[in-house]
Amino acid sequence: MRAEDVVSRLKETLGSRVIHIETPTSKRVFLTVGVEDLKDAVKATLNLMREARFMTISAVDTGLDIELLYHIDLLGTVVTIRTKVPKEEAKVADISDLAPPAEFIEREIRDLFGVEFTGLRSGKLYTPEGYEEKPLLKPREGPLPPQARTVAEALMSTGCGTAISKTIMRRREKIGLPPTPPGVCASREAVEELKEIAKTVSFTKRVGYDLKRGRLRYR
Repeated sequence: MRAEDVVSRLKETLGSRVIHIETPTSKRVFLTVGVEDLKDAVKATLNLMREARFMTISAVDTGLDIELLYHIDLLGTVVTIRTKVPKEEAKVADISDLAPPAEFIEREIRDLFGVEFTGLRSGKLYTPEGYEEKPLLKPREGPLPPQARTVAEALMSTGCGTAISKTIMRRREKIGLPPTPPGVCASREAVEELKEIAKTVSFTKRVGYDLKRGRLRYR
């Protein structure tokens, strides 16, 4: 099946659930979907032809998230379905009912990265029972250096970013004041508009800012 035919049919089946789709070569298709639509995307891809073959799942630790890549062969054209799960809640649907060989890979990823596959049977594959560490899971870390994190959070919460040195923070605490002064640099409406702009231009995504919690996803 040609890559352009795969793209056309997946767009028709999945509609607005397709976040991004591209064909870098005539035999490769990359499809990005939200974690909630992952299972539907796998099912839609496997249903494209009777000879569709599940290959494997790759897991990549990107710092704040785990990216999962599901590879499916369509008689020489390989479709890779991408999705991400946040480390704070690393859960995704089990697809072994659609592709039984996936169970082995899902159990491997669960043991090594800590991703939970909803519906997957319990039991360790690589690590011993009682061993809770995840050997391939990196610490949750974002792109901003420590000295910029307070400024970024202040900017997103008040519309004003003021850098205060650690020396000044210690002096304020010594005389009984909070380490940083309260900042009211913009109206609530202006701050909400700022947050919407930051979300639209993907600033919040790039720096790892959680709009719901009102803070960075890392310290």
